[in-house]
Amino acid sequence: MKFLSGGAAQGLVGAVARAAKVEVEGHFGAVGAMLDKFKAGEPCDIAILTNAQVADLTAKALVIPETSADLGSVPTAVAVLEGAELPDVSNESALRAAMLAADGIYFPDPARATAGIHFAKVLEQLGIRAQVESRLRIHPNGATAMKAMAEAGGNPIGCTQATEILATPGVRLVQPLPHGFDLETVYTAAVAAGSSQAKSAAQFVARLAGEEARAARIKAGFRGFAIRAAHADEAGEVRELVRHVLDEYGLSADPQGVDADLEDIDAGYAERGGFFDVAVGPDGEIAGCCGIYPLDAQTCELRKMYVLRDARGYGLGGRLLRRALAFARGRGFKRVELETASVLKEAIALYAGAGFEPIRRAHLAERCDQAFALTL
Repeated sequence: MKFLSGGAAQGLVGAVARAAKVEVEGHFGAVGAMLDKFKAGEPCDIAILTNAQVADLTAKALVIPETSADLGSVPTAVAVLEGAELPDVSNESALRAAMLAADGIYFPDPARATAGIHFAKVLEQLGIRAQVESRLRIHPNGATAMKAMAEAGGNPIGCTQATEILATPGVRLVQPLPHGFDLETVYTAAVAAGSSQAKSAAQFVARLAGEEARAARIKAGFRGFAIRAAHADEAGEVRELVRHVLDEYGLSADPQGVDADLEDIDAGYAERGGFFDVAVGPDGEIAGCCGIYPLDAQTCELRKMYVLRDARGYGLGGRLLRRALAFARGRGFKRVELETASVLKEAIALYAGAGFEPIRRAHLAERCDQAFALTL
């Protein structure tokens, strides 16, 4: 299986590939460099890049839209040598002091690597870039930066994605960057449109984002919610989630009407040319969902956009919506419509922020009193 992947996912891919007895080839490095290789036509079966990058590739049909899966988020974190005393980096002044005390500061490419771009800004925020310039040790990606740091000796400090720190012998993760300097990056896997083994690649992506790899994702340093295509046998859990959120807002489920599409998710969505996503938490429980339901060749409908109360505040609704719109664009739809209830104020604000505008519909679902549309 050929990969073009951000270095943050290398440890996870290796662990899952070993378990599945799949041979891995390709490149793992700074996401900017990997994206450039992908766009230049470098052969690959699976791309693992940032959520935003894959959404763009999905919208342009450069990856197969229905194979896309968010693996979770990775914090940018601080590292020291294995066995070294852990420095305090819990706030601005402590982080500044730790950087100034180091005799070498290791981090990835500040032009093309997600963590490198961010850490360069952190040094500017701390006001110490000029003071530490001679001690900066910049490498092509986080993995090479951490490997070099492990071999350096002395009193170095490093900053890159937590997954790259955890995957490198000889270095130790201290903690994510403190509030105000922190960065969480969502990584997404998808099958390249030009893959010569698309079916096998899709199965591997599903495995990466699935329940069997959940422990491997956590061990590798991924956290938060993984988003993937729903399985047919999860229809009951999805119906319960929808009912639970509707109850919260004083609305009623309609299993014989507008919610009949949840009796058989595959028949209601995938077999019609649409898709249905679920967001799965670190505990393995479904916490959110969203679907694209084709109406005709040009128009689709955003349906069943729900997130449980305890899962709100993490940007999950935005991730679900962006994935849905990228899928719609990638499948060639020109317009997305939706119906909602005015009591769902948070959802309406999300739709408005994405560019949806109010429309009139002749017939609305019984629990809905508003309709919106977005021209793609």
